[in-house]
Order: sequence, then C-alpha cells, then structure tokens
Amino acid sequence: MGSLGGGLFKGMAVTARNFFGSYFDKDRLVAVQYPEERIQTPENSRTFPFLVYDNTPDAMRCVACKICETECPPQCIYIVMDRDEKGKPMQRPKVFDIDISVCMQCQICVEVCPFEAIKMDNDYEKSQYGRFDELIEHLPDLLKSNDYYNKIKPTEAAAVDAKLKAEAEKKTKKAPAPAAKAAPKPAAPKPAPAPVAAPAAGKFVIPEDAPFTPEQRAWLAGFLSSGGSAGTATPVAEASASVGEAAEADASATETPAAEPAPAGDTPWHDPGLGMQQRMDLAKERPLADKLMAAMAQTDCHACGYDCRGYADAIAAGSEKDLSLCLPGEAETASMLEQLMKEDGKV
Repeated sequence: MGSLGGGLFKGMAVTARNFFGSYFDKDRLVAVQYPEERIQTPENSRTFPFLVYDNTPDAMRCVACKICETECPPQCIYIVMDRDEKGKPMQRPKVFDIDISVCMQCQICVEVCPFEAIKMDNDYEKSQYGRFDELIEHLPDLLKSNDYYNKIKPTEAAAVDAKLKAEAEKKTKKAPAPAAKAAPKPAAPKPAPAPVAAPAAGKFVIPEDAPFTPEQRAWLAGFLSSGGSAGTATPVAEASASVGEAAEADASATETPAAEPAPAGDTPWHDPGLGMQQRMDLAKERPLADKLMAAMAQTDCHACGYDCRGYADAIAAGSEKDLSLCLPGEAETASMLEQLMKEDGKV
C-alpha cells in the first residue's frame, strides 16, 4: 500500500517534467500556437465546396448544368448560366453563389457533379463579422486551381486527373479523322433563255415563264390582243382566281410541315438511373420527340439551354440543329440523337 498522497506527488512530478522539458524538447508541447502555427489537416477532411479550374480561371470545369443546385439538400447553391449576345448558352456559370451559413458540408454536390468541377475544401477559417451577405461566397471566391486541389487532396486529385485524361484520350480516338476537302466543281453554266418570237402587229405574246397555265396564257394573249371587252370580265376573274389558287398550292407544298406535338402522358424513361438501352426500350413505340427525349441524360440540367423535354421538342421541330448540347449524356447521347434523326429521314 502506497503512502498517503503518493499518487498526487507522482502526477505533479510528471507535470513538472513536461513543463520544464517543453523549453528544450518541442515534442513535449501539446498545444499548437495558433494562428502562428497550424496543423496540416487530413486529406479526407472537408469544410465547404469550391470550384476547380484548369490552368486559368477562364478554363473552369463547371458548365452551369445546375445538377448540384437541384440536388443540394439545404438549397444553398444558386447558379445562373452565362449567355452570349444572341442568348445562346455558353456552358459556363455567370453567377455561382454558395451560402456557407446554410451549407451542411454533406458533399452531395461533389458526388452528383459529372464534370469533376466542384470539390470540398479543407479551409476552415470562414468566420466573418456579418452573418448574412458576408457568408455568401460568389464565383470569384469559389474558383481555385487544380494545383491547389492536388495540394490539399493529392490522392483524390490524382485519381480525378487520371480519369479525365482517360476520357479525353477516349474521345480523341473516337473522333473521326477529318476528310480531305474535294476541289469544288465549277458551276454549270445556266442555259440561255429561249428566244421569244416577236409579236405580230396588234398581237400580244405571254412569256412561257409567266406564272400561268398554258390555257391561261392563251386566253390572256387573245384577250389583250382583242383589246378586251365587258363580256370578258368573268373569265379574267376566273383566271386571276386560278392563278391565286395555284400560288397558294405551291406555297403550301414548299412549307416545312410542323413537328407533331409530343402527346401528353407519362415519361417512364425520365430517370437518370436508367441506362440508355432501357430508356430507348421504354420509348420504342413513341413519337420521334419522345425517343429523342429518352436519349437525353434525364438530368434536366439546362446546360443545353433547355430541359430534356424542351431540347427534344426543339430538335424534332427543326429549330435546334446542334445534337451535341447534352453535356451529361456526352458522346452516347449525341450518337443516339443522330441515329434517331437519320432513321426519321431528317439528317
């Protein structure tokens, strides 16, 4: 049995040894002298999101697809896509705000991003004097280089870089070699117009390229040659009506038929978890617009300037010619859209 108070004296001896030893041995210092000194945060720690860019801030990976904004549980992300002077989407954010006072650091935005554009930072020094506007980070504040990402999370960043490099090489291999441009063929000379016989004195000749039928030309030539009469008013009106009807028929024949509207109803393929073949099987017996929609990535990300339904309808109607705007679907969607348009005879 130890002496009374022995444990107390042993504890005080340990404390004294560490206290005096800390002046000579840095390992005995158990407290970091913050903010002069900082402990390196672990690679798998996370605080708030940031946006990654390659080389320069203009080469940001984010395409403003709004998937992270849609999937964010506390709805703390706000995105507006940038557009050119004609209103065409430029596939980059004009506004990208994150309210870090609301952000729950769940990392769901990172998991759903198909472009490896948003990542979780290790920076924990986010305190501000204000509780509201000062805690909203805007696009310039969120942009950080890929070198910074490799510095704070080297293992994770190396895996992402390898993935992006493999995808780029795969796209390069799939891209067809540019075909040599053939020399333009000289335009065939236009045939000279057939000479028109000179009209006899007092007789009119209607040119063959006039917008009349042969019967109308013959009647009109005879009418003009005879100087016309009151009794011919009805044939003239009939001839004018016939010409008008013919013109309307020609105009209607040259008009592009409007795409039939997509029928109302459910869209069982509108599920980003389904594969391409599953979606196409569900839309197999549907109209072209529905098949085109089924070929989309089904994320309604608006990176193309539409939602999936709107992009499909625009392609089917002919108002949108670019088949490569579905960024989440990438080459798979573009290839299927081209195949569907060819099968329908529109390409």
